Amino acid sequence: MKLVRYGEPGCERPGVWIDDPAGARILDVRGMAFDIADYDAHFFAHHGLARVAALAREARRKEIPAAGLRLGPPVARPGKILCVGKNYADHAREFDAVVPISPVLFSKAATSWHGPFDDLRIPPGAAAIDAEAELAVVIGATAHRVTEADALRHVAGYTVVNDVTDRQAQKEGGQWFRGKSADSFCPAGPWLVTADAFDLAGGASVSSSLNGASLQQGHTRDMIFSVPFLIAFISRAITLEPGDVIATGTPAGVGFARNPPLLLRDGDTIACTVEGLGTITQHVRAG
Repeated sequence: MKLVRYGEPGCERPGVWIDDPAGARILDVRGMAFDIADYDAHFFAHHGLARVAALAREARRKEIPAAGLRLGPPVARPGKILCVGKNYADHAREFDAVVPISPVLFSKAATSWHGPFDDLRIPPGAAAIDAEAELAVVIGATAHRVTEADALRHVAGYTVVNDVTDRQAQKEGGQWFRGKSADSFCPAGPWLVTADAFDLAGGASVSSSLNGASLQQGHTRDMIFSVPFLIAFISRAITLEPGDVIATGTPAGVGFARNPPLLLRDGDTIACTVEGLGTITQHVRAG
């Protein structure tokens, strides 16, 4: 399934995206089950995925045309957005030439969580904004000290994230949180592909483009630390809760590492794609 949230910011409704050559449609989940308020921690912790799958199989389904509807981020604001730095060796080398021997973790503010096609806003005075295409994991069941072999049983699904970064703030602060956390700096979507519908083992290409020109080109098979390893590693000390998000790192080719740098400017269009999960696109706006 492809879970989506649609409607105006702050008023999104839960739905299921239905591809159709005659025009995409959305299953109105709340219209069929009024008690499913949102794709949030409560939903994932109380068998929500199974309930929505059952709704999608019903003969009398409430569907609406998708055309013209805004999509919000595919899950409600997460309790935690955890990110993995330098998880592709080529990107580690272009960043600071140091390939990590254990995962480098940082976080983004939950207020950076943003719709897949909403405008990306450059904060006043920021002049070194960069994009990072990433595969993101959404946790579906509490994970506390889980084993690598058991890790994927705690995954609800996967989505695309753009880990937008203010490189100047990242460098000046000596830490990454401020440079990663401005409002709109974590676009996600366009949907959450449930774990049963995404071939994690087979891997997927990860790419980005700036104004239509290729920027990043990578593949998840080149990750230094796999998704199961990351879940096990994080959960040794940090309990992962339903609805939490793990952004698994970005491949080489980011704008700041180019010569000359290709940083985001007002009027640009940045697109991030993960094979099998879709593409998110932001128009860049100043202020």
